[in-house]
Amino acid sequence: MTNKPNILSAILIMIVMTLFAGLATASEKTVTWGSLTEPETLDPGQAWDNASVFFTTNIFDTLVVLDSETLEITPSLAVSWKTNKNGTIWEFKLRKDVRFHDGSEFNADSVVFSFQRQMEKNFPYHYYDFPLFNEIFDNIVSVKSVDTHTVVFHLDQPFYPFLATLTASPAAIVSPAAVKKYKKAFARHPVGTGPFRFQLWEKNKRISLRANPRYWEDKPQIDQFDFLVNDKHDNLHKLFREQKLDVIDSFSISRATGLKNVRWATIKLIPVLSVTYIAFNLENPYLKQVNIRKALRSAWDQRTLRYVFQGFVTPLDSIIPKGMPGHTTPKTSLKLNLAEARSWLQKAKVNKPLKLRFLLSGDSDLLRQLVSLYAKNLNRLGIELDIVNVPLEEYEKRIMNGDFDLTLNGWAADYPDPHSIISPLFNEELMQKGLANLSQYRDARMKKLIESLTKEMDKSRRIQKVADIVQQIDALSLCIPIFQDTTAIIYNNTRIKNIRVTPTDTIRLYPIEKK
Repeated sequence: MTNKPNILSAILIMIVMTLFAGLATASEKTVTWGSLTEPETLDPGQAWDNASVFFTTNIFDTLVVLDSETLEITPSLAVSWKTNKNGTIWEFKLRKDVRFHDGSEFNADSVVFSFQRQMEKNFPYHYYDFPLFNEIFDNIVSVKSVDTHTVVFHLDQPFYPFLATLTASPAAIVSPAAVKKYKKAFARHPVGTGPFRFQLWEKNKRISLRANPRYWEDKPQIDQFDFLVNDKHDNLHKLFREQKLDVIDSFSISRATGLKNVRWATIKLIPVLSVTYIAFNLENPYLKQVNIRKALRSAWDQRTLRYVFQGFVTPLDSIIPKGMPGHTTPKTSLKLNLAEARSWLQKAKVNKPLKLRFLLSGDSDLLRQLVSLYAKNLNRLGIELDIVNVPLEEYEKRIMNGDFDLTLNGWAADYPDPHSIISPLFNEELMQKGLANLSQYRDARMKKLIESLTKEMDKSRRIQKVADIVQQIDALSLCIPIFQDTTAIIYNNTRIKNIRVTPTDTIRLYPIEKK
């Protein structure tokens, strides 16, 4: 019996080599990168999905950036800033001698333009909606240029996290000339001041970025990044194992685990500022009872995370993720305790078997496996958990209509401040859009606490307010925090180094070097 060559594999490799052929000369430093998904848009104002934010982060700059090591806000296009006593007026001094990729000048007017095109629906260059901007920056009254390199923001009320929000994707500064030139097509022809310039985008095939030779922070070490888009995990892993790709950022846990003993492969795991939790339908007569919610909480077993996710997520016992200011370990343990759970059910006077539905979206085998293990614990308490899997569109409708008992929900912080996690939790508008949060819990004290959190400018008092909110969520078992997402980057450690991921799940290409 003779071995036959894998024809499909050979064809795939030929396609990859053809795609990348001629894009960079042999003397240039090029990195080939494999990804499962491609961006929805390259306009930072529209970017909300991870793939879009990944690219816009490297094509555009913001006024300030998040230091991935210290979580401090540091200068970028703004070199300094100051605010008035109550935080309603913010003045920024801008970096001089910076040019956009199209050669036009970066100045205060371009900052004003970048915000106005998203703020004002009647602005001449407001070509489409910017939902994330409206969610994050609804407190901006005006943005004005004082002189060529000074810009001032006026807010409608004190807002402590404002500086942190300016690290988010919608705060990226775009070239006014390019927006005016490309109009709606700007989303496919992005022009910023960032370390890499957009080169080409072949839908469902590849995206290429070239180093910005005039970048204000010196030219990047890598001349070109070529991104292969392939919707098959197996194909990406095969190309990586054959060293046809330098990096992959999309993987299956089983495939990634198989690379742990490959010497030249490094799996870099970075916890991101995110939270995934079990949400309750607080309109359900049973789930309105705090003792029943506490029983369900006591039945959760964190150990199942390691069994299911093999260390690729971080167990979490607080609604505020680890690494975020305000994270504390709750007084109530999240360890499995069925005796305690039975005690809570007795206090709730539950004398008959409970039947609850756990609504899941999509076809994730891992999440279904996780919930199935939780269901076994509940079954030992006499609680029957029916796991229902539905497509995303139907899932959102069911959440909006309250047609569920329990579900999984969560998100990553848009900016490095606990307000970015807490605010969506109690946002009724998000609930009406199909996001299962805690907005069904209506309490005057909680509402007052959250409102005061945004206005509190003293750091220590602010952290205490976060702790008070978390303590109330914990005491009432309004949800069950279960894990914090982890970004995993797999790369060839004989070829590249210095891959960094910010806690807000952003990969910056600028520090990467070739070996």
